[in-house]
Amino acid sequence: MWDEQLVPGVELLESMRSVGYSFKAAVADIVDNSIAAGAQRIDVFADTIDGSYVCFFDDGSGMDAREARDALKLAGTRHVERGATDLGRFGLGLKTASLSQGRRLTVLTKREGELTGLQWDLDFVLRTGSWAIRVLEDTDIDAAPRSELIRLADHGTLVIWESLDYFLAAAHDVSGWMSSRLGELRGHLGLVFQRFLEGRDPLWLSVNGIKVNPIDPFLEDNRRTQVSPVENVTIEGHPVIVESFTLPHPSNLSAKERKREDLGARMREHQGFYVYRNRRLVSAGGWLGLAKQDELSKQTRVRVDIPPELDHHWQLDIKKSRVEPPQAFRQRFRQIIDQVKVKSARVHTFRGRSAARADFTFYWKVIEDRDGFRYAVNSDHPSVRAVRSALPGGGVEKFDNLLADLATCFPAADVYARMADNQQRGVPHLADTAIVARLRALRDGGAIDADPARISEALGKIEPFNTVENLSDLVTEVWKEAR
Repeated sequence: MWDEQLVPGVELLESMRSVGYSFKAAVADIVDNSIAAGAQRIDVFADTIDGSYVCFFDDGSGMDAREARDALKLAGTRHVERGATDLGRFGLGLKTASLSQGRRLTVLTKREGELTGLQWDLDFVLRTGSWAIRVLEDTDIDAAPRSELIRLADHGTLVIWESLDYFLAAAHDVSGWMSSRLGELRGHLGLVFQRFLEGRDPLWLSVNGIKVNPIDPFLEDNRRTQVSPVENVTIEGHPVIVESFTLPHPSNLSAKERKREDLGARMREHQGFYVYRNRRLVSAGGWLGLAKQDELSKQTRVRVDIPPELDHHWQLDIKKSRVEPPQAFRQRFRQIIDQVKVKSARVHTFRGRSAARADFTFYWKVIEDRDGFRYAVNSDHPSVRAVRSALPGGGVEKFDNLLADLATCFPAADVYARMADNQQRGVPHLADTAIVARLRALRDGGAIDADPARISEALGKIEPFNTVENLSDLVTEVWKEAR
């Protein structure tokens, strides 16, 4: 028996490009490296006219010549001991992320006044048949896009992507394509790095000069968001922190919040687990194969913080965009899902505190039978009784038929489609004159016969009077008229 080395051909470098990075995931990987280098400011620049480059400049610690070469080694740096806050995983991100978008990767980095320039050029490698990087001289560095940024800096790193064949994908309108992708990128980075962009000393992150703002998927600043107690699940001595959130009903979202993609028509797609590693989002939404997405649970989101020591248990991939929960957590996660889904369903079923009470009177009632469910007008509603009692004998039958027809023709399918699309339901405001007219009908029809104080208390449990703030004053006014 003997050893024989099988050296891979340079074509492997071309094959490595098809790892499956999206543009947004590739950019996030470069940002990870900048944060790990201690950067307080990261700027992304792109040529939106010709699409000739995308580059990243950070004010981190930079690298010396040896470290820069190590960073560009294709074997990765998985053997390196990583710090507790390091966002790296396999040490492959810089190379695989960059080359997944373009054919040329240039790194210009400076530490203690020493400027190093290195470059992977796929066309050069394939042409020469050699696993060789290019070492850049001063004239090469000065010719690189945005090189003035690193020249003027005391320290930092400039990463440049060029020959963007995969990213541009033969786009006919390069300018439009670039502008659209950069707009999407800002939202993605705001979500993935939300917790770095907030706080006392937030990270500065911009794309073509426009600041990236944090996006909170849990709407913690909205007072109607329901938050469950924090739970610690321990495995091998390392805690996994779980916190559940039930978002407000769409009617309780601000106009700005409703414009967000994840809170608008596509809210259903964004329910589920949000898994973070060292405060960085690695998986957004979905129930990790433990439950199905449905309409009543679309308000549910669960934040899961995992430590890097458990990476192997969660099967975190190279792109840091997919995780698989370990068997030790699956049963507990199913229990958590059941608990939080109930809360989300209540957001749709009960629209207020009074609606959850058994003594509340609705205009509509739900009738369940073996064929399913249906709606009917509540004949015991005081307003319905008042109108019915004022009708002549022949009119009562016609009135009952009308109510039955209205219930039969209730547009349930249309309502469901619009609610699933998170369309805001417009509710006309009832003026005092309209409320007074309804109160007079109740008074004259004998549906309610009591003193004003008791009437106000009773009507506070009946639609639509439960929403009238000055109900007591209006009741007093109407009942005084009858004296």
